[in-house]
Parts: sequence; structure tokens; C-alpha cells
Amino acid sequence: MFENYHPALLALTILCLVVLLQSALCAVFAFSEKGGQKPGRIVGGPELHSFRVLRTYGNSTESLPMFIGILLVAIVVGVSPKWVNILAIAHLVFRLVFWAVYYSKLGMKTPGPRTLSYVFGMLSNFALGVMTVMVLI
Repeated sequence: MFENYHPALLALTILCLVVLLQSALCAVFAFSEKGGQKPGRIVGGPELHSFRVLRTYGNSTESLPMFIGILLVAIVVGVSPKWVNILAIAHLVFRLVFWAVYYSKLGMKTPGPRTLSYVFGMLSNFALGVMTVMVLI
């Protein structure tokens, strides 16, 4: 049953591993940076690398559960493997672009590439959710 969804499950696994890596990067980049963050609250703004590291991790932990839930339900109810795989890979790619852009100074201003990558990642997940609902109805 799951073999047709191998690319989507691989994308999910990679996404989870990257979020785990981001968690470790918070300690390295956010809490060790001179004048950076202290545990408990985020200080400063996008001009601080430590701020951007914590914000991308926070954003990841907020969006990951919805992706996991929608993806797994889509697989269980039998949404087209072609579309599940395409949308899961697209979601992964847009999330990786979001992190790369936000970690760099390109992501400091909105709207811009950071906003576009976030929106397209969210839309890929939303499309997968709509397809799942259509199968369930």
C-alpha cells in the first residue's frame, strides 16, 4: 500500500530530519552568538542571525504537524499517489527554499522570496488537504 507513496514518505522523512537539524542549529547559532538570544524569548529583529534561526525553527514546528497529518491521511484514504508525491516533494522544496532565504539576508524583507516560498509551501499542503477531503466526501 505504501510503496506507491515512497517519494512522499521520503520527503516527509527529510523534512523531519531537517527540523531536527534546525533544533540543533538553534543552540549553535542562536544561543552562542555574541549578543544573541537567551532562552525564554526571542529578542531583536531580522537583522540578527540568531533571530532568523529561531524564527525559522518556530515556523517549522508550527507547520510540520499539519503537513504530517494531511500527508498521512491522504495516503491512508488513497489520494492519487502521483499527486501526493508531487505535492509532498513541492512542499519539501518550498520549505528548504524558505529556510535558505530566511537564513540569508535575502529573507529580511517582506514581501519577497521568503514570503513566496512560504506561501507556495502552504498552498501545496492546502492542495493536498483539499484532495484528501474530496476523496473522503
